[in-house]
Amino acid sequence: MGDVDDLWICPSCGGRFVTPNMWHSCGVHSLQELFARSTDDALSLAEEYVAILHGLGDVQVIAQKTRLVAVARVRFAGLEPREHGFRATFALRRWVDSDRIVKKEHHNDRWRGHVVDVRAVGDLDDELRGWLQESHDTVGLQRD
Repeated sequence: MGDVDDLWICPSCGGRFVTPNMWHSCGVHSLQELFARSTDDALSLAEEYVAILHGLGDVQVIAQKTRLVAVARVRFAGLEPREHGFRATFALRRWVDSDRIVKKEHHNDRWRGHVVDVRAVGDLDDELRGWLQESHDTVGLQRD
């Protein structure tokens, strides 16, 4: 696989894609818009989560109309806002067995989706950061 330098960048929204003219929503939104119906604490938590995502490597964080996605070469993580926090989403090559995982989704033979509820700063801990780093390094960068 290539690296993030060989990606196509949409001239309208700035999104990164592995192939030119790949379909996408192409909307430009802000984190504040995404959390307009949430508490101020939820927005603050989301801002901390975004900082964690940026700390994983060369990551583009894109606020969309109903969610936020994190992209290295491909999407690997994100969030879905809630009134009092958000649902952190990430993909791994394996299943995680933890009481923190509130939902799992089998997407294909290469990756499995996981969802964790984040309602307090303590939820943004080393365990979640570890899962996000693994997600970035394997799924996001398309490495085994």
